[in-house]
Amino acid sequence: MIGSIYLLLGILILYFSGEYLVTGSVALAKHLKVQPFIIALTLVAFGTSAPELAISVNSALKGLQGITLGNIVGSNIANILFAIPLAFLIKISKKSDVKKKDSLFLFAITVVFSTMVILGKNFELIYGVLSLIILISYILIIIYEVKSDKRKVDLSNEEEVNLSAFKAASFSIAGIFGIVIGAEILIRGAVSTAQFLGISQTVIGLTLVAVGTSIPEVATSMIAAYRGQVNFILGAILGSNLFNILGITGVASILATIEIADTLSYVDIFFLILSSIIFLIFTIFSKIINRPFLVVLLISYLIYVLFLFLDF
Repeated sequence: MIGSIYLLLGILILYFSGEYLVTGSVALAKHLKVQPFIIALTLVAFGTSAPELAISVNSALKGLQGITLGNIVGSNIANILFAIPLAFLIKISKKSDVKKKDSLFLFAITVVFSTMVILGKNFELIYGVLSLIILISYILIIIYEVKSDKRKVDLSNEEEVNLSAFKAASFSIAGIFGIVIGAEILIRGAVSTAQFLGISQTVIGLTLVAVGTSIPEVATSMIAAYRGQVNFILGAILGSNLFNILGITGVASILATIEIADTLSYVDIFFLILSSIIFLIFTIFSKIINRPFLVVLLISYLIYVLFLFLDF
């Protein structure tokens, strides 16, 4: 009973927080005279990745390597195979400010990360420092390209939002905090309900925690699609996935060496690389995107989750 109440409360908080975050971010972008895509790539992406950051860093400090890496991998898979299809089922977008080179960059970073995991290379201080330098440099390059008109940004689908600068910033910050809190409440409700139904802790951790930390991205993407802010969706997911691999792993590696755990299987790595290839399709071959394709992606994610249940 308590679990069901948490579930409903979490969903409500996520919905209204998503509204606040999208509305505030669009208005904030206008006041800062930057495109909403930049806000989505930075403020929204990093804000919605707060749960992953908290869980992964905390786990790294406690020596829980499996949770640290599993959370990052699981979140990135869920963002692309779950969050994007759900959002695009509301409104399919054939245009995006995410360019081919952005998708290729995410793919390259994912392959390097996956190779290190497969080879059993530990994530140490030098990796953490280099990762953060690469992430910051990439963001600065994107901002420079937009500001210097070297990167054309589509604003045709953006709605007019009239908020003062203070309200815009307040809405954005409140939205981020609300999404983090709503996700936590929803996860607690899901775990409580799962335990009541007799589902094991292992399965709960590998499914609900991985999906749960991606709930902010899911909520924000769906609200953005509903509001017609299509540039938010892929931009926010791109920023979130890069932040997970480079930012979160980077910070965690600086604080404590992350030893490669045996909890990540080849199936996990396969779906991680597959998800980055799917992201390439969304940006390079966007014309082939239709509802059947989106449904296939959701089914593939369900197959992955089913594998976790059967394997453990």
